[in-house]
Amino acid sequence: MEPPKAKFIKEPYPEDDVTRMVSEFQVKGYTILRNVFERESVKEFNQQLEELKYFNGISYTLPDDCPHYIHGALAPRGRQLLPYLLSNSQAKPMPVIHTTIIVIETDEAKGYAPEWHKDRQPDGMPGKEYHYPQDVFFAYYFEDVDEEHGPTQIIPGSHRDVNLRPNTDAPVESILLNREDALLIDQRAWHRGISRKVSGTRFVIVYGIYGLPHYYSTNVYMPHIQRDLWIKSTSLKDRVYFGGPFAPPSKESLLEMVKAYEKDEIPKMCFSQKQ
Repeated sequence: MEPPKAKFIKEPYPEDDVTRMVSEFQVKGYTILRNVFERESVKEFNQQLEELKYFNGISYTLPDDCPHYIHGALAPRGRQLLPYLLSNSQAKPMPVIHTTIIVIETDEAKGYAPEWHKDRQPDGMPGKEYHYPQDVFFAYYFEDVDEEHGPTQIIPGSHRDVNLRPNTDAPVESILLNREDALLIDQRAWHRGISRKVSGTRFVIVYGIYGLPHYYSTNVYMPHIQRDLWIKSTSLKDRVYFGGPFAPPSKESLLEMVKAYEKDEIPKMCFSQKQ
């Protein structure tokens, strides 16, 4: 399998740009990250996605063991901004991927568009005061998105003002971006999809990211007894309580990790040490 061909812009955003984007995100409920990739490289990446997609019996998706599945989440410019969107604390939280959503819409399925909705509700007192989100969604479209391409629409400010609602005189904005860009959106805002009018496959990859509180230590390992409870959990609530959003590794995954560990392909700091 060829590695992902979309090339990152590694130079960080200037401080003024970070401040502007954070402010826009807080005011509107979204911001566009410009030039996350080298523009021309995204065309080749899009073609790779076309070749990798498969029908799983319900919808088209991507193999979750291919590097293209996670590639967008590795973007230096995206990771640069995330801590500032999740907290105003001096000790910024560490971003954690909790969800990956793959949306692939072919010409045969063209016309689907989700109606107005919120995926999160405001925490704290409702109103215009700003409360930091528990998580943010980090999305890539891998094409130039205009009105013909079925952009996401949003009611700006509706993540902090509960009086801004659909089907009223609240303003609506179409989120238009270039294929080298990324979108950061607050799921507490009212938003919807628009039907695509042009031909071709739509690829959207979305990463849900929350902030893990910052801890003042070099390495944080799961205590062995907690690890055992996680592995032996018999309910979803226990599994999440002891181990977070993901299931314990399967026997097959553990054997793969052991092989990689023995070949020094995984830094040893990634593993819990015997006390």
